[in-house]
Amino acid sequence: MDSARNARRFRQRLRRGTGRAFVVRTIAVALFDALGIYALVSFVANGTWSVAALMAFALVLVNWAYLNPRTQGARWLTPGLVLMAFFVVYPVLYTSYVSLTNWQTGNILSKDQAISQLEQRRVRTGDGGEQGDLFVYRNQAGELALLVAGETVDAFAGVPRPADAEPGVAITAFGIPPDFDPEAPPEAIEGYEMLSGLAVTAVAGRLQELELDLPDGRSAVTETLTSFRVTTGGKRFVYDPETDTVFDAQEGRTCVAGTGTFYCDGVPEPQVARIAIIADDSAIRCSGGSCDGVPLFALDPSLTGWRDLVGFDNYIDLAQEQRIRSPFVRVLVWNVVFALGSVLLTFAVGLGLAMLMQREEMRFRNLYRSIFIIPYAVPGFLSILVWRGLLSTEFGKVNGLLNTFGLPDVAWLSGNVQAMAAVLLVNTWLGFPYMFLISSGALTSIPAELIEAARVDGAGPIRTFRMVVLPLLLVSTAPLLIGAFAFNFNNFLLIFLLTGGGPPLAGYDVPVGATDLLISFTFGLAQSSGRGQQFGLASAIIVVIFLVLATTSALSFRLTKKLEEIYDR
Repeated sequence: MDSARNARRFRQRLRRGTGRAFVVRTIAVALFDALGIYALVSFVANGTWSVAALMAFALVLVNWAYLNPRTQGARWLTPGLVLMAFFVVYPVLYTSYVSLTNWQTGNILSKDQAISQLEQRRVRTGDGGEQGDLFVYRNQAGELALLVAGETVDAFAGVPRPADAEPGVAITAFGIPPDFDPEAPPEAIEGYEMLSGLAVTAVAGRLQELELDLPDGRSAVTETLTSFRVTTGGKRFVYDPETDTVFDAQEGRTCVAGTGTFYCDGVPEPQVARIAIIADDSAIRCSGGSCDGVPLFALDPSLTGWRDLVGFDNYIDLAQEQRIRSPFVRVLVWNVVFALGSVLLTFAVGLGLAMLMQREEMRFRNLYRSIFIIPYAVPGFLSILVWRGLLSTEFGKVNGLLNTFGLPDVAWLSGNVQAMAAVLLVNTWLGFPYMFLISSGALTSIPAELIEAARVDGAGPIRTFRMVVLPLLLVSTAPLLIGAFAFNFNNFLLIFLLTGGGPPLAGYDVPVGATDLLISFTFGLAQSSGRGQQFGLASAIIVVIFLVLATTSALSFRLTKKLEEIYDR
């Protein structure tokens, strides 16, 4: 009787608790839906369809997991799945997508944006256009006025119009003093004060969007912050969406859309020969004094192209193009040596200290343990910067200590081999406390009876360690060692702050240093390879790094599982 009453009361309390929990979950899901739908609409409006699809997936998953009474188990997994989708899966997929594109300097925009920029270009008069001095003025309302003067252009001042407005509309001209001297322009013109220095730089963006109509029907546009060039005012490029071509009114040729840009035929060979950026472009065909298949941006670097899929071209360049393959292989070998060396050195030092602290006769063990943790407690970037100063060839305390013992200075950061040794030394200092902690914990889990039995059987300390302690230690520490290898394989912070990837290596066409890892080499390749930013090629290297680490980790975990099976018997 009492048991039935208690069961009934328990079910009632459970239903009341479930009802309150459902209300709380519903309110939380409603708030998440409101924020998620707002973000989804923003993503769609900006054209970021991949992120919008991911947001839609998160909304469906959260509502299904938290509002369905049959999916209680999934509620614990849903937050992790959503976060993993946004911060793990999506970056991997997006990086893989970028590696299949020509995303680089000159191919940053979408095709519509690139065409829009082309249509804003104006025809230049003469070879390079007539040019002269430009002076910028501004009134109290923030409106700009321009004064132009050149050898073939009479001095003229007025209020410019937007570049996309029709020429000759609402011209406001100002009078120019008869004794005008370009070397000493007037400080003010009809309420407008002349700008100079940083003030001109502050309005540089506005100047690029303005044109000043001249009395002869032509227009003046800014060339630099202090010079102008003359245009006829007409559009240089006219895009035909039906044929997907642009007509270059200045050169009188039609260019056809291709991969990432427009390609022009009938370009004079001397004009192509002076463009160094396309010297190795095999798509260009020259004969009879003219060239076909010339990219538009090669004729004028300011004429940008667009992002486009190029398949596995970046991976092919990585494997076949000598200027990239040679330094890539060199960096890859050093990267593996560095990661393995760092794990082995830190583990050896950490394990050695942990075994030393296990000895009962060791006094002040707690004090030593606290000291060993200090490098782990100090922020890594501070330790790296301190070590950079200590290893300075001229003023470093390390060389000072060597001199005390009569040893010569060592070029720790400027010699190739010395810099590699310095990187491993500093990384050992940063990493051994972590290995000390995990080794200390793992050693305490090894039964003392096994060690004692080995000693009874006549095994010495070295044999006992090799046959008993180390195998049992690896069973518990192997996953952590794999993680340490993956971390050191991409240890960008250490290289960036300590050596900057240097010292530089000669004989390569791309920037590469003796201590560069793949991640720092990729950073330099993307930012300063001599051909601008090459995000597509850099993403291809990142994918290679991911595949190397994924394969290494999978094989290592497989070996770890075999160790567990052997020693669990």
